[in-house]
Amino acid sequence: MNKRYKGGVLLTALLFVFLFSFIFTFVLEDFQLTQRFTKKTKEYYIAKTMLSMFLADLKSEERALVKKGQQNFSTGILRYEYNQPILDVTIHLNQTTYKFQEQYQEENKPNQTKSSN
Repeated sequence: MNKRYKGGVLLTALLFVFLFSFIFTFVLEDFQLTQRFTKKTKEYYIAKTMLSMFLADLKSEERALVKKGQQNFSTGILRYEYNQPILDVTIHLNQTTYKFQEQYQEENKPNQTKSSN
């Protein structure tokens, strides 16, 4: 009753190596996708914040709106083009460009009077 079985360990070892490398590749890809998504989301919100700051600056009437112009921020450059009533805004951050369109109607200043017919 004392039989010695010869078993192959190579197939089992290759199976474990394949299984662990598959799991490692999956986890690594998931990590990279999460990092990329986080970076893109952060840049998008920075661009939206730049746009909000620019629009708040316009609405507070601290600066006059010309047809074309740009504003430099510490994180990027905001360029705009105003074709009444559409305000086309292009924001450059690092290697990424974001484009936004906003409805903007210039309000009459208090020292200007409306003429009635």
